[in-house]
Amino acid sequence: MSGIEFIEFEEGIFNEIYFEIDSVFNNNDIRFCFIYGGSSSSKTFSYVQRTIIFMLEGENNNSLIFRKFSTDIDNSIFEDFKRIVSDWGLNDYFKIQKHYIECKLTGSYTVFKGLDDSEKIKGLSGFKKICMEEFNQFEYADFKQAKKRLRGLVGQQIIGIFNPVSEMSFIKTEIFDNEIFTQLPSKITEKQINSTGDTLVLRTCYLDNIWIVGDGKSGGFIDKHVIADFERDKLNDPNYYDIYALGKWGKLRTGGEFLKQFKADKHVGKFPYNEAEPLHISFDENVLPYLTCNAFQFYNNNILQIDEIMLTDPLNTLKDTCEEFLNRYGTNRQGLFIYGDATSRKRDAKLQKGQNFFKLIQSYLSVQKPIFRVPQANPSVIMSRLFTNELLLGGIDNIAFGVDSKCRNSINDYQYCTEDEDGKVNKSTVKDKVTGQTYQQYGHATDALRYILTVLFLEKYKKFIRK
Repeated sequence: MSGIEFIEFEEGIFNEIYFEIDSVFNNNDIRFCFIYGGSSSSKTFSYVQRTIIFMLEGENNNSLIFRKFSTDIDNSIFEDFKRIVSDWGLNDYFKIQKHYIECKLTGSYTVFKGLDDSEKIKGLSGFKKICMEEFNQFEYADFKQAKKRLRGLVGQQIIGIFNPVSEMSFIKTEIFDNEIFTQLPSKITEKQINSTGDTLVLRTCYLDNIWIVGDGKSGGFIDKHVIADFERDKLNDPNYYDIYALGKWGKLRTGGEFLKQFKADKHVGKFPYNEAEPLHISFDENVLPYLTCNAFQFYNNNILQIDEIMLTDPLNTLKDTCEEFLNRYGTNRQGLFIYGDATSRKRDAKLQKGQNFFKLIQSYLSVQKPIFRVPQANPSVIMSRLFTNELLLGGIDNIAFGVDSKCRNSINDYQYCTEDEDGKVNKSTVKDKVTGQTYQQYGHATDALRYILTVLFLEKYKKFIRK
């Protein structure tokens, strides 16, 4: 039984993103659809419109909508459902209970759940559509579990809706970056499909929303105040405008970043290993969440991070890290220079008598005859922060810094490491949900960067701190 025939929709109530979502709902070849973009782009609202119609279209058209936290359901997407049902005059045809909406005409329903643990994703076989709203708040493990458990019906799909506030989100690094996408023609900002044809990506922004910019005819609405606000952002904060207006990938800056001058669009690129130049590697001794070993090269006035070796448990040992370095760069014959935390020069009670961190490195990498450039004491955190930022800005003899795009952990660290109240590295910790271990999430790669820059450019650093 269908309840859609008796409804007449007013012309102009749907945005173009609605019609793109409609085509997804009707295409059984599409398994995954990611809808992202800026604010005021109608991405969630249009999805809700299509889901209400989906329930009206027939029996067993059931949807499950996840938010990461159940406390966020009532005042977000659930409220959109109630509003649209009321605005369309359909209250008599829907039963609305707490976190549950059912179409009385067809029996199809939509359930809303919070998901604070990926192991709680069970019983998905009765749903045709799974929506993960504010997808960027979830974890990759949540998405993987949903993929595994959604089965048993034709036309089952997982739909993720989000704002791209961090280009280091798992959505980009684990999903988008591992696919080859082709552009498709569309009336919205961007539409892409992957090489296997089962994943569709839709990007939209306020310029696609007829209730913000009008429809170019006499429909929709031109909201001059919203437009003016976006235009101010475009002029005064281009990064914010790119993310929240145009829906581009980026990283929102809070002002508390340790490396305030690090900009992914400026410093991240492709910087392959140059076999004609020496290697410089900088260590940070912490082993959680990994032991940090970052590889650099310096030539043509460019200091380039070409690689990172950050092995996780159980391979987060110095021996395994050095072995991995030799696996990657065992052919290096141009020289190897070692940098790191000066406190690691001290004898470690956990090691054999007379041993320390750097003596072990000497042993493990002896084949490359490493030269150690580890100072007797670490540089001032505050002064080295200022120096590093000045270098990133290009203010240290026009030295340019670059980091290869494959160094995802380092890039993440450079963007998200923050200052504490004294201007030093914020050493706040997080807890691993699986192991129960606590560790400092950010700062390891940033420390390794400080160590190498202040020693490799020692005379420039001394001159800088004398100013």
